[in-house]
Amino acid sequence: MTLERPNDRWLRWIGIPLIVLLGNLLYLQEYNYNPVWYFSWVIFGIAYMTGVWELSLRWVHFTRNRFPDNRQSLLRIIITFAGYFTLTILCQILFVFLTDATGVALVPVTRKVYVSYILVGIICSLLLGTIYEIIFYLQQYRQAIAEAEAVQKAGIQSQFDSLKNQVNPHFLFNSLNSLSALISEDRARANQFLDELSTVYRYLLQSGERRLVTVQTEIDFIHSFFYLLKARYGAAIELKIAIDVQLLDAWLPPFSLQTLVENAIRHNIILAEKPLVITIHTTQDSALAVKNNIQRKNLQVNKQPGGLGHLTERFTLLRLPRPLITDDGREFVVRLPLIVKGADFLVNLP
Repeated sequence: MTLERPNDRWLRWIGIPLIVLLGNLLYLQEYNYNPVWYFSWVIFGIAYMTGVWELSLRWVHFTRNRFPDNRQSLLRIIITFAGYFTLTILCQILFVFLTDATGVALVPVTRKVYVSYILVGIICSLLLGTIYEIIFYLQQYRQAIAEAEAVQKAGIQSQFDSLKNQVNPHFLFNSLNSLSALISEDRARANQFLDELSTVYRYLLQSGERRLVTVQTEIDFIHSFFYLLKARYGAAIELKIAIDVQLLDAWLPPFSLQTLVENAIRHNIILAEKPLVITIHTTQDSALAVKNNIQRKNLQVNKQPGGLGHLTERFTLLRLPRPLITDDGREFVVRLPLIVKGADFLVNLP
């Protein structure tokens, strides 16, 4: 992500004239207290300072884009200030040399004059550089707060959407019908159905507050969730899972798999003679793919909250790559990027 150029217009309008006015007060004696000489050098100094300021700003913009990671802050600050000081020394030496060579210097140019100009320039660079870093830190802090609030809002909305989808009358009606049939046919399966139903609700209530969960946690949940679907659809729906054991402790946003399973059910015909097959598997590049055979419904399906768009938004808010969606007419596939255990991303989780 490319950072924008710092907006420092107010700092320029105030800082440059103030620094030049105060700096030239140090040389009033050399001006013989002549206001004409004083303000002439002030005007010349403002022009010179504006040029140096612009070069410094371009440098700080470069270093911020070159080292954008928060863990690189110390390195970025060191390099930034090293650039400030180098630029200041070169510009001050050139300034003194040109004033001497053109004969406009008011005093004989000696080594002491060079040193004094360089020291004044370094002090100004140190002061202004510190101000820029404070402003940058405050901007990053405000941005981090805003992103954290957005992620929290998305998590709460996801929990609400998931819970709402599960407690709507259709779901309860279908679940009670399935439970009623199981009680009369197989009490053991009925007890299992209740256990899986309680597991689903427990996960919905507990995981909505988490930003990330492990693949193992999501797989355990989807097993319970699919058990309820299987009780309703029977042979009309199938679930296949093939997960690399090394990726079971990788991370992803909660309810990701549920969202994709529900999306497949919502948009496809589900019949015993034409079963909907949903496959969840890991890929060679450490992603999690969820695919289903396509047998689209003829009727238009109303867009539901908490679908693919909301899932993509949650990945974006967490600064993760967006899920990759492919549709070749035969299979619908969504690839979810995973955060492997120990990834640097977890250090900067918003």
